[in-house]
Amino acid sequence: MKRLYIFTILCIAGSLLSCKKFLDRSPLDQYSDDTYWTTEQDAVKFASRVYQFLPSADFFVCYEAMSDNAFAKTASWGNTLRNAQLIGNSTFVATTGSLGDEWQYGQIRHCLEFLDHVDKVPDMDETLRKRLKAEVKVALAYRYFMMTLLFRDVPLVTKVFATPAESDVPQDKKAAVTTQILKWLDEAAPDLPASYSGDDKGRFTQGAAWGLKARVLLYNGDYTGAAAAAKQVIDSKVYSLYPDYYNSFQQEGDYSSESIISYIHVKELRPNGLRDIAGVNSVSGGTLYLNPLPSLVDDYESAAGYYPYTKDPAYDPHAPWKNRDPRLDATIYYPGSVLANNKVYDPINNSLDKIGGDKATYTGYAFKKMFDKTDLEVRDNGGNDWKILRYAEILLIYAEAVNETSGPGADVVSALNEIRARAKMPDVATTFALNGWSLDKETVRTFIRHERRIELAGEGHRYFDILRWKIGQQALNGPIFTLDASAGLTDIPDGSGKTNKYPKTKLEDRYFTSDKFYVWPIPQNILDQGHQLQQQPEWK
Repeated sequence: MKRLYIFTILCIAGSLLSCKKFLDRSPLDQYSDDTYWTTEQDAVKFASRVYQFLPSADFFVCYEAMSDNAFAKTASWGNTLRNAQLIGNSTFVATTGSLGDEWQYGQIRHCLEFLDHVDKVPDMDETLRKRLKAEVKVALAYRYFMMTLLFRDVPLVTKVFATPAESDVPQDKKAAVTTQILKWLDEAAPDLPASYSGDDKGRFTQGAAWGLKARVLLYNGDYTGAAAAAKQVIDSKVYSLYPDYYNSFQQEGDYSSESIISYIHVKELRPNGLRDIAGVNSVSGGTLYLNPLPSLVDDYESAAGYYPYTKDPAYDPHAPWKNRDPRLDATIYYPGSVLANNKVYDPINNSLDKIGGDKATYTGYAFKKMFDKTDLEVRDNGGNDWKILRYAEILLIYAEAVNETSGPGADVVSALNEIRARAKMPDVATTFALNGWSLDKETVRTFIRHERRIELAGEGHRYFDILRWKIGQQALNGPIFTLDASAGLTDIPDGSGKTNKYPKTKLEDRYFTSDKFYVWPIPQNILDQGHQLQQQPEWK
């Protein structure tokens, strides 16, 4: 039985102001700071709320549509998906759009309040006090990391402000904020356990602090530091790849040896909501607002390792998704796929799933791997956790960082081979020989980037890779299309009023033509409140 860390005490003060009253089920129904911090339970409940601040499945998956992995077909499903469409095609307007989902100083305030008050708790076990402080520091680090990724320079707030005037502060440079992020993670790691048992499973571990540090350093171009942090996770021997790629994202893969940081979803209490974003209509009444793009599907190798897959002598244009990297079948529903309810996915003829339909795909594809395979009822939502950081990413971080510092040595190849072996794909040497590639730094860099896209597809990472690799003008510029089934498909029936063909059709143009799109504008409503804040120079 999953334990969901639901913290029902709500702060009712302003964004960065001291929170003086809390709502809870108590005789007086409210607490002051002086009366709340009296027991270990108070501290545990307050600290546990930070796990609700982590990105949930139905939030973070929207980042896929900001990349060349997916297309958000409509702007009608809340601000997050609306922004995904507008950021994906680079038509976002700074003065009218809303990007407040990631500008979250209320979360930072909560963390800082905990650090301010936890030492007041009397007779508290010191090991527990240190551990809770460490957990909150990891949460602080994650929140600031996300904000610097998107907004670059942000105010570095490290104390709870007492007045509105005091909270009106300017931005700090990204480098200074990143230094503090790393400081929090370094302070947290020694006070966190290697693992948990029972109801504490899912809380931040030492490996979570190290792993997040590795990601922070990689994204900031510190390859030596990223390699060292990733190696700490690897050498801990706590984590390993889950044997089955697809099922690692299902409920059976929750709390597995591969999971390092996850948002905990519980079907009965806090379902993940993916049915309403990426669900196939003929399975559970799903709504496919988020559609995988052909550019992602076409990036999967053939099962033998040929890249592109069309080079494989076994390639069949009438069954282009057969004989491919097994992760394609695990990640994407394509025409002829068998759905979770054992029906055949037919986006060409089925009225519920037909391309362009109200609740159907616009590209011809649907995401599979993160969608709970038990969601078979209409209006049902999933209980599988959202994997924020997993061991496969640590191996990819390590491979990329080491390759950038010293080239493709044995450690790089070993990390990549571990991932490809789980996927049942040929090893690096076989794949490079098959395609006539040289095992040099530049070619391996390209291969690692490809492997990241495939292994992490659907998990929201691709957009951030595009930003840090500065490939937006190549990946997010120009027209995007549906699948091309003009040759006809053997797995889709033809005749009796049905067709197995669909022409390649333009969906929209994307306009990532300027470096301004590598940074988000500060939301206008935030600028209106903070007089010392300055809009990004690129967006003025």
